[in-house]
Amino acid sequence: MYKAVFVLALLLLPLSLISGCGYVFKSASLEHIDTIRIAPVEILDMDFAYDNASQRPNDEVIREKLMQRFNQKWRDGNDAEFTIRIQDFDMREHSFGSQGEVEMVRMTLQIEYKFFDRVRNNMIAQTDNHLQVHDFYILPGRAEPMETIEEAKAHIVTELVEDLYNRLAER
Repeated sequence: MYKAVFVLALLLLPLSLISGCGYVFKSASLEHIDTIRIAPVEILDMDFAYDNASQRPNDEVIREKLMQRFNQKWRDGNDAEFTIRIQDFDMREHSFGSQGEVEMVRMTLQIEYKFFDRVRNNMIAQTDNHLQVHDFYILPGRAEPMETIEEAKAHIVTELVEDLYNRLAER
């Protein structure tokens, strides 16, 4: 009896793997969108307002990176609109070494975003509490190379753009 159930399960497994992928269905819901408008980024926390590495305001840097990434799928236009607001920027001690010294810092951005379908006049996705987290070492000789605060800020922006693209465009 158990042998027959096992054999049946083995026969059905390939079918469930082939038909079990939900990504194709979800991405089809965005097929009617050919263009997107990335609205100017709003930053409410002045501690994250400026990118010292590029000597530019972070709102410009983030919008430019969002446009570059999203324009890999859609052209610039008005079929959909994406707005983003950075509500809060925070850095906290996250991990301590054997001597009690801070070795790792956690950088967090609290994000609000809206992705609106102008063709069908409905909200595709929205949240007011997306957290983007980047942990980084500030001491050498740890599991990963140490980063400066400016390097960590650049990494969290890159990770944010990639995460938002994967979450919204590759649905």
